[in-house]
Amino acid sequence: MHFLLKTAMLSAMALGSAAAQDRVSELEENVNAAGFTRRSMPLRIGAEVGMGLLSEALTFGGGLVSDATVGGYSAAVVAALGGPALIAGGVYLGGRWTGGRGGLGWTLLGAYGGLLPLFGAVVVTNPYTDGWPIFAEILTIPLLSTILAYELSDRSATNKLKDKRKKLKQAEEPLMFQFLAMPF
Repeated sequence: MHFLLKTAMLSAMALGSAAAQDRVSELEENVNAAGFTRRSMPLRIGAEVGMGLLSEALTFGGGLVSDATVGGYSAAVVAALGGPALIAGGVYLGGRWTGGRGGLGWTLLGAYGGLLPLFGAVVVTNPYTDGWPIFAEILTIPLLSTILAYELSDRSATNKLKDKRKKLKQAEEPLMFQFLAMPF
């Protein structure tokens, strides 16, 4: 009876740490939660830039089409409201497909946070007379803030996994020693 009780306790402890071990196995297998192989940071950032630029092209293309059909400032409205979400989606997918662990929420926050300096730049400069400088700002500021937010959340998620792995390894060593030292 004593043996069964100790085996049941050991099984319960193993089940409690099984989910954490599955999540931590991402580190050993060098993959993310979606199963994509984790690539180097330059390759991952390159994919994020590429997908972000593709998303920006879709945003501005959609804005120009709506501007041609509706008229007025609809291109600017579509770009300002929907653009950051599309850019964040592109950066998130680019990072995810190359093994990143960043969060979508932080990526969206970075995209919309990039609008604040952009609006400041629009207020300071006259987009109708300055032309290309404001266009370059529109393309780069939200994209860079989105990539920065994704990479920071990726680093945070990876560090959390490393901490979990460290705690699991520390918990495993004494447990095995205690189990072998128990009288049966």
